Order: sequence, then structure tokens, then C-alpha cells
Amino acid sequence: MNVFREGSATAKVICDSAYRGSRLSSLEVTFPRPFLAEFNTHTRFGRNSASSRAIPVWKRMIAVLEKPYVPNSFGVNQAGMQAGEMLSAEDQRRVVQNWLFGRDMSVLQAYALVGGRKEIVSAVKGQKNLEAAERLCDKVEQLFLDHGVQVRLSTQDKGLHKQHANRVLETYSFHTVIVSATHWRNFFGLRASTDAQPEACDFALAMAKAMQASTPHELMPGEWHLPYIRPEDREETTDWMVLARASAGKCARTSYLTHDGTRSLEEDIRLAGSLLGNGHMSPFQHPARPREGLDPSGAWGNYSQVWTQLRKLIENESDFTKLVSRERLIVGCRGDETLVDFILSLSE
Repeated sequence: MNVFREGSATAKVICDSAYRGSRLSSLEVTFPRPFLAEFNTHTRFGRNSASSRAIPVWKRMIAVLEKPYVPNSFGVNQAGMQAGEMLSAEDQRRVVQNWLFGRDMSVLQAYALVGGRKEIVSAVKGQKNLEAAERLCDKVEQLFLDHGVQVRLSTQDKGLHKQHANRVLETYSFHTVIVSATHWRNFFGLRASTDAQPEACDFALAMAKAMQASTPHELMPGEWHLPYIRPEDREETTDWMVLARASAGKCARTSYLTHDGTRSLEEDIRLAGSLLGNGHMSPFQHPARPREGLDPSGAWGNYSQVWTQLRKLIENESDFTKLVSRERLIVGCRGDETLVDFILSLSE
């Protein structure tokens, strides 16, 4: 799979299929985290992306120190949604210095929030990770000295959970998304445009070039579009539904790690089962097959109508209230039973 780079973004096609003139493409795209909102406004996409609630803070800190997001260029402030002419070379240099100073401060803040060296080291598993975490702590503690930060940040008895500690790093982070779709023209028309935020234009152009270089595989009825399924997975089983669930599990892994390394089909299927039990249905949008006569109405989801998403073959996929107990809803609504009753009275 060729990786295409455009500015601050990279993209590669991970699965490309066609049926009756409709092309279903799945891509892995990486771009600066601050521009995720521009990506998520497009409702014709099935997508999963890296989660700040799942990725360990120390790993995000390493990434931000080693490969921070810094805009490729900076324009003069002016009225409207687009920058003016580029700053002078000297001002560009100063802006980058200020930007990286902000990055350093966010790392120091995250380090304090997560509990410092003691909490970071105690949370990692494996010798390789331990060594990486120790090196990180050395770097961060050097930052305190380099910036002359004399005031000690407050520390806690226990480190803050990553669902909050990671947030202070997002401005300087890159973000990985798995996206599948059959309708692309509106997206490219909006994002591959002179009116778009430059970083949004970056990820759109990288995606367009990746798709341009890819040739979709024509599927036969009964075959599946299966992102991340490898030839060795197909040797392990010929059951399409097993492979489809494993594909959903692999897509879900984007939430907290990369797809590098070896994982068994059994682990992926187990993860898919856990996702189902917790109502996390979005990974099941990526695997799809040509539509069959007995498939339920609307089984194409947000794809073209010749496809059926795996998600649409799962009972109650669109209504988690049928899968969760009333007791859990009451807890989620902070004890307000009248609010639970209201929620359950809404149409499906």
C-alpha cells in the first residue's frame, strides 16, 4: 500500500472494492488533530479514529516531542476566514519558536497532570516501553530546566486519567482516521479547494492521490469488502462473517494503537464481540458486501444502495437503549429517572 503525502497529511488505501459501478474505498489518513472537525462534518463517511481516551499519555507526549504538528506556513492576520500574505522569513522563524514553546508547555502540563515520573513508569508494561518512558521523563524534566520553570506544578496522589490529560496535547498532535465511503465528490469539492483551510486541503489531496493510484477489486455477490484483512487471515478461515467481524475489530484498533505487529484473528474477533456488547457500532460500518435480496431496508447505511454494511446486519445496531439496562441508564443520567423515561419515550 503506497503512502501519499501532501503537506501535513498522509493517506493510503487499505481496501478498494467495486460492485455494479459503485466504488467502496477504505483509507487510513493521518493529519493534524486540530482539523478533525473539518473531516467529521462529512456524514457520508464510515469512520473510526484514534482516541485521546484510549492512547496512553506518555505515548502521546513522545509523539508530540518527536513529531509535533507545526503549520507549514503562517499568514498575516486579516478579516475573514483566510490568512493574508505570508509573514516575513524572520517572523516565520519567531512564530515557529513561539509555537514550539507552546508545545513544550503543553508537555509539561500533561506530565504534571498524569502524575510525573512515578505514575508514568508504574503504568507502562514491558521492558521496551519502560526504557522509552524513562527517556521521556528525562526529556521532560530537562524541559523544566531549559525553560527556567521555577514554579512547581501541583502534583496529585494519583495521576489524572488520559481522557483529560491527553487533551492539552491535541493542538500539537497528529491524528489517524480510518474512513470508508462510496460518495466522495462533495468532500473533495469542498476540501480540495482554494477556500479550504490549508491543512484540510492537505488531507483531501493526499486521499485523492491515493485513490487515483489504486485500482478497485471487482467483487462478486457474496464476497466482502474487508479492510485490514490479510492473506494469512483468509488462509485461517473461509467464513466471510468471521472475516467481516475480524475486519471490524482491526478497524477499531485505530482508537488506541497502530496496525503494526502480529495479531491473531481470534483477538480481533474477541475485540469485535466486546464492541458489540458496549454498543460501539461504528467499526462495523467498514466491512460491507454487495446487497442481497433479503437484506433489510436501508442496509446500505450511508453508502450507495448496492452495498450492505455489516453494521446493518446486527440487531438493534441503531438503538443502544435496547441493549443497555434501565439501571445503567439511570446511573448515566445521574439518578434522574424522569430523564430516563423521557429518553425512552423518544422515537427510534
